[in-house]
Amino acid sequence: MPEIDALFDSLNVRELLSGHDLDDPTTPLSAPDLRLLVNRLESHSLRIKSKVQSYLLAHHSEFSDLFSTCQDAVSRTRLISDDVSDVVQLVSDRPIDVEIREVVDEIREKTKEVRVKRESLGLVNAVVGVCEALRETKEALKCGGFGFAAERIREMKVVLRVGEEEEGEPVAYVLLRKEWSDCFDEIQEVLAKFME
Repeated sequence: MPEIDALFDSLNVRELLSGHDLDDPTTPLSAPDLRLLVNRLESHSLRIKSKVQSYLLAHHSEFSDLFSTCQDAVSRTRLISDDVSDVVQLVSDRPIDVEIREVVDEIREKTKEVRVKRESLGLVNAVVGVCEALRETKEALKCGGFGFAAERIREMKVVLRVGEEEEGEPVAYVLLRKEWSDCFDEIQEVLAKFME
């Protein structure tokens, strides 16, 4: 709209007051100057309105197309918004959410159970290993393998944390420490006999 822009650019109050001394901005305007200014501004305003009306009439089809396009865009936006609302409603109302949550909770619970079972299996394997080592130690004592038995007793002392007992430990540790203590006593008896 270059024609319209030109109208607004052409508005210069100094030109409308051509008879007045504009060099001194502190000089007040007289009543006739103010009336002249008002009349000229009204005239200029009417010319602007006339030009805008002419421009709008000349470009009526373009403005009509523009407003139609805007109205279509608003309608499509409403339809899309309605569709999104419907999808959100479907997703939030469907029992599949509940089913998915239940499946996730079940997976979490099973994973926790598997972890506990692995830890328990690790403990059982450790207990079996210690039992086997203590059995080998007893057999070595019976067969005269005192060096091997003494080495095993020292290793088992560390594994069983003899002297570091804690409250609430598994009963298996208490029993294994008792077994270790019996083996240790046997080795001491054998060593005492050798010393005599």
